[in-house]
Amino acid sequence: MNGRSQYLKIMKEWHCCSRFYAFVYLYLGAICPCICLIYLLNILFKIQNSISILIFLLAAIGTFIFWKLFKTKRKNIKQVYFTPKAIYIEDKKIDISYFKSITFIKLISSSYKGSTFKFCIKFTENPIIKEDIYFYMAFGELFEWREHYDYQNCFIAILETLAKERREILKDSGKAI
Repeated sequence: MNGRSQYLKIMKEWHCCSRFYAFVYLYLGAICPCICLIYLLNILFKIQNSISILIFLLAAIGTFIFWKLFKTKRKNIKQVYFTPKAIYIEDKKIDISYFKSITFIKLISSSYKGSTFKFCIKFTENPIIKEDIYFYMAFGELFEWREHYDYQNCFIAILETLAKERREILKDSGKAI
């Protein structure tokens, strides 16, 4: 039980940052139409020069590209939250006992405020989630003082332990999955 309180302390430092990485594309996709509008007005009301037309076209293409990247990122990368009993994916709650495995994909960024990693989580057969879920996870200031801390393996080990404990509790209570 003492290990569980340590897990809860560590879990408070985790935060999923998938929406932030999608937001970057949305932000860039919103700036490009503003640039388009400025240069379109410049073309319409002022002297039509080739630089204005070129910038307008590049901003229009940028708008399309960043909007597609945003939609793709939001479709493929999900916002995920963890509790000792459940995993929340976007607005869906799934019992942690359905957890099958989690795979570390890559390190996204590392700074003095923490590190961000990309993961893929797989579930056993269930009625809620059928596909693999990709997400970005940031680990914060709890580990800041450890220069070469193995964030991803600690995260994976805690999730596997919580899922195993939850399956044992459900098995003992007769609600085996």
